[in-house]
Amino acid sequence: MTCIYENLLPIDKNQTRATFLPEFEDHVIIGDDTELIGVPHIGYTFVRDETYGNMDRAKALINADDFKGRIRIGTNTQVYSENEVGFENSPVRLTLVKANHRNAGEITIGNNVILQGTNIVCYERVTIGNDIMFGPRVTIMDCSGHPVVGRGLADEVERTPSSPVTIEDGAWIGMGVTILKGVRIGRNAIVGANSVVYHDVPDNAIALGNPAKIVKTLDQGAEHERQSPLAAHAA
Repeated sequence: MTCIYENLLPIDKNQTRATFLPEFEDHVIIGDDTELIGVPHIGYTFVRDETYGNMDRAKALINADDFKGRIRIGTNTQVYSENEVGFENSPVRLTLVKANHRNAGEITIGNNVILQGTNIVCYERVTIGNDIMFGPRVTIMDCSGHPVVGRGLADEVERTPSSPVTIEDGAWIGMGVTILKGVRIGRNAIVGANSVVYHDVPDNAIALGNPAKIVKTLDQGAEHERQSPLAAHAA
């Protein structure tokens, strides 16, 4: 195998509530009134191939400081990692990846957002705006994870493509949706359950399917209702 992966886990997996290990307490920036409900999985990954210049598997090269401050969560946001609502849910997973000599990915989550079992793998940049609702088990990837051809070659990591993902204010992302690299989900857009999004979704559009296609456009400037806290938690 020509790739070496190293991982750091900032959250204490032995706790029943989200507790950062002492050395990572100031790594994730979390705004006022934001709740981590249950225990999310936060991961830092360093992956290198032969183009990096050091393939000594016995030597740990991952540096926690490369990831510090690169996950930012705004105010009044809920990161829901329990399984107590109507649809099956799982822990939220936020993974930053540093590939070779590139910077680690950056995840920015805005204000008044609800994440439910959301999976984000970030090589470059994932930006989530304000007032956004995610149904359970949405996946967002700003990378391909590996090249389409030439897997196992010496420069596999270097050739792995990535491109930022942006989800604009007021969007509503349905259960089980997958959003792939380079996609922009527009303001107030809606993506239907289990859709796979390869291309941009315009403002005020509804997209469905695999691949997701535009099926309707909402009235220009229409605003979704402001998201309320999860009923199970509010109770």
